[in-house]
Amino acid sequence: MRWRKAAAVGGAALGAAAVYNVAAARGGAPLEGLPDGEAGEILWRGHRIAFTGHGRGAPVLLVHGIHAGASSFEWRHTVPALAERHRVIALDLLGFGRSDRPAVRYTPGLYQALLADVAARVAGAPCAVVASGLSAAHLVSLAARDSRHIAALALVGPTGVARLREPDGAPGTMTRALLDAPVIGDAVYVGLTSAASMRRYLESVYFDDRLVTRELVEHYVRAARQPGGKHAVSALLSGKLEVDVRAALRRVRVPSLLLWGALARRNPVEHAHAFRVLGHDVEWAVVADAGDVPHDERPDDVNAALVSFLERARRSSGEGGPRLAMA
Repeated sequence: MRWRKAAAVGGAALGAAAVYNVAAARGGAPLEGLPDGEAGEILWRGHRIAFTGHGRGAPVLLVHGIHAGASSFEWRHTVPALAERHRVIALDLLGFGRSDRPAVRYTPGLYQALLADVAARVAGAPCAVVASGLSAAHLVSLAARDSRHIAALALVGPTGVARLREPDGAPGTMTRALLDAPVIGDAVYVGLTSAASMRRYLESVYFDDRLVTRELVEHYVRAARQPGGKHAVSALLSGKLEVDVRAALRRVRVPSLLLWGALARRNPVEHAHAFRVLGHDVEWAVVADAGDVPHDERPDDVNAALVSFLERARRSSGEGGPRLAMA
């Protein structure tokens, strides 16, 4: 009986590996950068970090959220509007998009160090940063500690105040252990990034489900299944990337804008009030008829708010505030 159980387990493992290989082959086609942009990359701690550059003017860094399938593709409707007046840098974080996806220890400190170096090396001058979700929380922490290269912050539905998860809990540890396993973890990741799973996730962050098209789902599946895609997602699902920004918010002194979808479900707009209470002179705008990705659902409204905010930040830099360089 024991040998039969062992054979069954071994067969299941081999089957899982086969499923993963087939799924990865189907979903892992190389990603392309944003259209009409100049592709670039830097070598950071031995890993390739990809970005695209657009337009001319004061630098603006765009940082996508952190989730399975995340990439600079998130900003495809934001780049054209900002590039009319700014040099826009759309970044792919380590572990996502067209950047390398190594099996390293992904932590808040790792991402904050990366963001600081990208702002210094790629932007080349104090830049405005537009970030969403968990990435926005990391930018808050970075700006509170060292804002030399950050002139302004625009935060789209940031985390870090409400719904914090305990990173060392048993469920998170188990999730990471499963994903990190060489064969079983691959099969688990295939399930997490299937078309059905990705559609459910996207429908939870978009208010208008009609925007979750087959083409959109396929793109996110392909982005998630790039080689090494499970490593950063493993850290995310086990809570290792969470950051508490409650203390940091009080120390941020650069001009800041808070943008929130009025109908967000995963990170409801009620959470914005904590940022407004804790933040120093934070502007905020609620985007009607939008969920957790208002910059994709209502791009015209979000772009107008961003352009207006960046202009006010530029003016304030001329009045003794943080300098927003003009190229």
